[in-house]
Amino acid sequence: MNSVQVMGNLARDPQIRATKTGRAVASFSIAVNRNYTTPQGEQRELTDWINVVAWGNLAEAVGNQLKKGTRVFVEGRYSTRSYDTPDGQRRYVTEVVANMIALPIGMSSRVSAAPQDQGFAGSESDSQPKGNFNQFGDSHDDEDIPF
Repeated sequence: MNSVQVMGNLARDPQIRATKTGRAVASFSIAVNRNYTTPQGEQRELTDWINVVAWGNLAEAVGNQLKKGTRVFVEGRYSTRSYDTPDGQRRYVTEVVANMIALPIGMSSRVSAAPQDQGFAGSESDSQPKGNFNQFGDSHDDEDIPF
């Protein structure tokens, strides 16, 4: 199973671009804070920087509705890709490919993405997630599981 859920704040405004075929792609980073205790008993906070990618209509909604500092909940899967730098070095990037993005209630007005081929929800009324979130993206219930 490859499933990821993270909540944090956008580290920068999303970067929106289009593929050669015209499909929208949004990329952004989320700052996720976690606490830990040192061997000396001191409480410390560490920030993890999570790279996120959204595709299609979800990417367009991200570009239109999210800005640096926005608190978001992202559900998706990990994906690792590689590329070669101009000097011939191979680089690897691990990122979360989002299939659902939600905003905690009270953080923003209602947001939604239009339906698309990946099954993203078309309106909040028919795809409201459980809990205190306004959602755009995909939502599944137990009846969607194919077994």
